[in-house]
Amino acid sequence: MQFHTKASLSDVFLYAVLFFALLLLSQIGNSFEPFALPLVYAVCAAGLSPALPPLLYFLTSIFSGNTAIILLYACQALLVWLGFFAQTRLPKNNFQRSRFLPLLSLTLSFVAFIVFAPFSAYVLPFEFVFSLTALVQKILLSALLFLLAAAFSVATSAILKKLLKCRLRNDELFFSLLLFVFLGVGFCHFFSVNAYMGASLFILLLFACATKDASTLLCAFVLGLPTTLVAGLSLDRFFIYGITIALFIKTGRLTAVCATLIVIFTYGYFDGLYALSTAHLVRSVLAAVLPCLFFLLLPTPLIRELENKLVFYREKHLSRIAINRNRATIGEKLFEISAVFREIESTFSSLGTTEAEQSAKEFIRGCVIDEVCKNCPQHRSCARKGTPIELDKLIDVGCLKGRTSLVDIPRRFAEECINQSDILYAVNRHIGDYRKYMTETENAASGRQLLANQAQGVSEILKNLALEQSEPLRIYTDKERALNVAMLSAGIVCSEVLIYGETDNLTISLITFGKSDVKKIAAVASHLFNADMVISERISLTQDKYCCILKKRPRFDAAFGVATTRKVGSAASGDTHTVIKIDERRFMVALSDGMGSGEYARRISESTISLLESFYRAKMPSELVLSTINKLLTFSKEETFACVDIAVIDLDSGEADVVKIGSPLGFILSGNTVKVLEGSSLPLGILDSLHPDTAAYTLAENDILLFLSDGITDAFGSTTDLYDVLKSIPARNPQELVDTLLQQALTAYGGVAKDDVTAVAVRLFKPITAA
Repeated sequence: MQFHTKASLSDVFLYAVLFFALLLLSQIGNSFEPFALPLVYAVCAAGLSPALPPLLYFLTSIFSGNTAIILLYACQALLVWLGFFAQTRLPKNNFQRSRFLPLLSLTLSFVAFIVFAPFSAYVLPFEFVFSLTALVQKILLSALLFLLAAAFSVATSAILKKLLKCRLRNDELFFSLLLFVFLGVGFCHFFSVNAYMGASLFILLLFACATKDASTLLCAFVLGLPTTLVAGLSLDRFFIYGITIALFIKTGRLTAVCATLIVIFTYGYFDGLYALSTAHLVRSVLAAVLPCLFFLLLPTPLIRELENKLVFYREKHLSRIAINRNRATIGEKLFEISAVFREIESTFSSLGTTEAEQSAKEFIRGCVIDEVCKNCPQHRSCARKGTPIELDKLIDVGCLKGRTSLVDIPRRFAEECINQSDILYAVNRHIGDYRKYMTETENAASGRQLLANQAQGVSEILKNLALEQSEPLRIYTDKERALNVAMLSAGIVCSEVLIYGETDNLTISLITFGKSDVKKIAAVASHLFNADMVISERISLTQDKYCCILKKRPRFDAAFGVATTRKVGSAASGDTHTVIKIDERRFMVALSDGMGSGEYARRISESTISLLESFYRAKMPSELVLSTINKLLTFSKEETFACVDIAVIDLDSGEADVVKIGSPLGFILSGNTVKVLEGSSLPLGILDSLHPDTAAYTLAENDILLFLSDGITDAFGSTTDLYDVLKSIPARNPQELVDTLLQQALTAYGGVAKDDVTAVAVRLFKPITAA
């Protein structure tokens, strides 16, 4: 019941608005010409009841007070109703014929107007080569109204079905504005020009408040046309109103109203308004003040609701829906692939070496029994007494020690067995084969564990990507609209704007034309979002169309300094360093010192750094990265290890995650203070298990993180001497710092590098534009 009540109330409102519109259209002509008839035809063609619009049209004739006009309107209303009523009775498959009947009824209605309507010929301001008698003018007017019926059909169908729901086509928008202009002319005739000026001012203020963009000028142009046609007022008046409102509406409703009233009363001074009679002056002032007052009294939630409806109406939602659906689909696929790699990791981890070890011992036991015990005359007696169990104990001890001797034989076994020396020889011979087998088995197990770790890392990466992709894009419609307006105010035309990402890390994509000033684009975006925005990418779409992608500039930037030299007499340096960008906000700096010096040390160091770069770029978990590299280094048949310093630094927060693995001292230089970074773990590649020293530090502006190879720390002899040297060097330029440090290390060595020497420094600073 509630639904039907709402529906009936909306219908009452709709037909009340229709009656008012028909009444205004009927007032356009001097002799109640049927300007409202095209609208009656249009709303019936749009699907409204074929009975009520003709009835409302007939009721408007009462305001004429002329019996002939009332009878004519009644006849026209009846004809239109009959045409649409007959259309509903025809079969739906007979479309052409059913469409023809309403047009025929409309044509007959205009014929009735030509034949029976009382009409006084208009005095036109221009002359034709032929005489425009009253009959000729009625024929021409009927033809014009017939065309208006077609135009109003497009407009009313769009208004009833699409208004505030989706974008109107260009023809729908044009014909809707044409209908509004005709209604405005009727409003001026039915009420007064002052009344229309007041109503149009209210509409202009409301429209500008809801849109806050350049479309306010188009609205002002359309609102100004009726007064130009009726009273001869120039269009520039409404243009000035529109510009004033558009400029001040962003600062608030009260500011926009005050500025508009100042412009209106200024126009009144030049129009001689204040020299007119008091009654005329009061009407003009009220026509300006009352709509402004009503506009200020409108509740803010009502304005916000209208604004949201207009935004929704203008938005292209399908593109966002398509993007989010694709992101969700990709996220699901990534989750599925992640689960596959997780199963691979679980399978490899479950394949242990315990079963292989037990099987190998059983094999040794069987071989010893076949080779020695079965040829013994006491074989059956030993089997009954449980002597094979004692043999198992002997084999277990032999596998642990690597060989067996007489002291390892269990007492009971020694008392019962008469072939102890043969047993020991057979067990030791097979234990040698056992140790080779177990070495291969353990290597295979290590390989499986390495593959399991890699599968786990890939699974984690895919899972994180899946979580990232599955999250739908947030909608920032208000910010997109505000940015579009700000760009237009700066002289930059943007056809499309898309903003996505988290609130504190937005990404802006916009389409610009021509050779737009990229610095100006970044400046406008930075001012609007109160953040330092930079253009991270500029994509050429066509010869004069570009896509600019803007992102928030990190709080810090980084400067780097590297100084290195190899050991005298060595072909290559065993020290290797790297600085790589992990993502838009983080970078990694690392220093690896391979064992010894020369070509072999260089290969170890470069391999370690290369693996670090690849794994960190892939965003693999840090602990998994280090354990994998450690495992790979332990696979080498030769002695292979590396001392490593790693730091992953966040440019937004200054957070530095530092990992030290067997490396010498590192330092953080902050102003006049020096912080020592030290660790106690063994280098990579020595033991299967790895226990790196990890710590988190927060770097401030102008702080320097310094990594050193043992070639520098050994040069100064003690930590105290190195500490004093660092305090004496100005920590401003990281390159000057490492150059000076390297030179002093060489001086301490007596001018000859006795080891590979490397220093890497990173200094955080704030960019000038962000300061």
